[in-house]
Amino acid sequence: MPDPIKKQIMDRVLSNLAPLKTNGTFRDITREWDVLRPSKALPALMVYDGEESTVSKTATVWTCRFPVYLKLVFGGAPSKDTLVSEVQKKIEGDMTLNSLGTIVDAGNEEPTILAHSTPVHRTTLRYTVQYTRKIGDPALVS
Repeated sequence: MPDPIKKQIMDRVLSNLAPLKTNGTFRDITREWDVLRPSKALPALMVYDGEESTVSKTATVWTCRFPVYLKLVFGGAPSKDTLVSEVQKKIEGDMTLNSLGTIVDAGNEEPTILAHSTPVHRTTLRYTVQYTRKIGDPALVS
């Protein structure tokens, strides 16, 4: 049985970001939200999803949306702007997520305010993904 569309979308996001680990931009890219991440290899990128909502329904399909968060955790170099730009290029290079859904808004940045003396910095990009699936079959794109 195929994976649910939402899992397929999250797997596609991770696949799109994988070259950023291969080329050394990030030392670690994972699907998680880990508050202890600063103790791990940096720079790191954590990908996780948020609450899903239904935006429309017909007799046969649901149209749903959910946020995808990309949390960047890094030291002083490379700069936040460089890391954000690299992530945005990879995500926005596949706006239809291989025909699984659609990215419907920009990667809005939500910086975390920390003391300047803190050696670890964080910022989060938030994208909204919309997809349509058959009612009764969460693995079938409609």
